[in-house]
Amino acid sequence: METVAYIGLAQAARLAPTRPSPNAVWRWCRRGLVARSGERIKLRHVRVGGKLFTTAANLDQFFQQLADADAVHFDDTPLQVPTVKASRTASRRAADIERAERELKNAGV
Repeated sequence: METVAYIGLAQAARLAPTRPSPNAVWRWCRRGLVARSGERIKLRHVRVGGKLFTTAANLDQFFQQLADADAVHFDDTPLQVPTVKASRTASRRAADIERAERELKNAGV
């Protein structure tokens, strides 16, 4: 039988590349993270007594699953180029201001 080297969430936080807080690692276990694809990915863990433990392999798998789900989203999503809205001319802006002032005057403001 193979023994697994479980690590606490504080140690898992120290192993993560961005050094998240142990609370963030706890949230990854309990709630997971929502990938860009909308899929919720959770960090695999075990509960021993009142504490949560995971493994370095589970942490690597968690990050890989997030990256894979993100890749699916970005590969399937066509690049959306924002449309440029034409700016108002000075005369159009002046007309809009006059109209707004007229509406305010009619409303009694």
